[in-house]
Amino acid sequence: MSSVENKRSWARWLPGIVVSAVIVMVLVRLIDFQAFLAALQHTNFLYVFIAFCLMALANLARSAAWRELLGKKISLRDSFFIVNEGYLLNQIIPRSGEIGRAVLVNSVVEMNFFQALSSVVIERAIDLCVTALLFLATIGRAVALDWIVPVAITILAVVLVVFIVLFWAIRKRERVEEWCDVREGKSEFFRKYISKNLKAILNGAEIIRKPAYFLRAVFWILVCWSLWIAVSYLLLVSFVGEMPLWWAVFIQSILAFGIALPSAPAGLGVFEGTLVAALAVFRIDNEIALGYAIVMHVVQLLAIGVLGLVSLTIQGNSLRALVEKVLDRLRVRRSEDGE
Repeated sequence: MSSVENKRSWARWLPGIVVSAVIVMVLVRLIDFQAFLAALQHTNFLYVFIAFCLMALANLARSAAWRELLGKKISLRDSFFIVNEGYLLNQIIPRSGEIGRAVLVNSVVEMNFFQALSSVVIERAIDLCVTALLFLATIGRAVALDWIVPVAITILAVVLVVFIVLFWAIRKRERVEEWCDVREGKSEFFRKYISKNLKAILNGAEIIRKPAYFLRAVFWILVCWSLWIAVSYLLLVSFVGEMPLWWAVFIQSILAFGIALPSAPAGLGVFEGTLVAALAVFRIDNEIALGYAIVMHVVQLLAIGVLGLVSLTIQGNSLRALVEKVLDRLRVRRSEDGE
């Protein structure tokens, strides 16, 4: 890798590292270390084991949803392994898991990269809808963060608009492709870098026109979210005792918003800071909130690490080779963008 590429790589990583570092420093200043250690003693290791199992089931539900969005062109087994590997990649190179999944699909079935990527984009759009709906359903009881309501409404509105435009483009696919053909004759850049990718995305998003596949995907995504909420609730019970289920729903929606922020690898700092902020709404002590956040993050990382490495081994892949493939794909995208 050239020195110029190294500088660009650092420039992309720097904002996330800075955000994580700032949040970690704030957390360190907010907590009493002795009280924090005492809070960690509330960890119920039986609950931790159950939470680990629930995380694995959540990955399986996510795999079933993605398989539906791919039109069942891959087996549930392959989908499960690739989803696990994608989550593992996300911990190493933030925001790379989606690209990794699109790359890995081609190792089990012949499929255009952008066609596979479009299925992941649709999955993420459904996630955004679920996040906004869960947040809006619980924010009324957590008035301390009512300022963020417009943000959730805006995200939900944007996602719905994207779905509407996508539905229109798919229904008018012939017209869109004709428009692309016309533009290809006028712009070499459009022909090489936009037209073929846009057509592949529309081809991948064709699944939206098949209600059975799409609705089954939505169902499995909702199952996945339910399992994540169960993990949040179960671990929180060991730290604060019995509490309303909607607390876990609210916390999970806030966490989904928080981890979208730039961060260091594995979401270090941002994950914990988001949960501490969310629990502050319920007047939970910072030390208890941080203990809960760290345990929950460890459970997530253990599940991702174990399932990801096992999946790589079974599929005969190596983490190093997979990272290199993703970095190559990112370099290709940057070169296509004219960087």
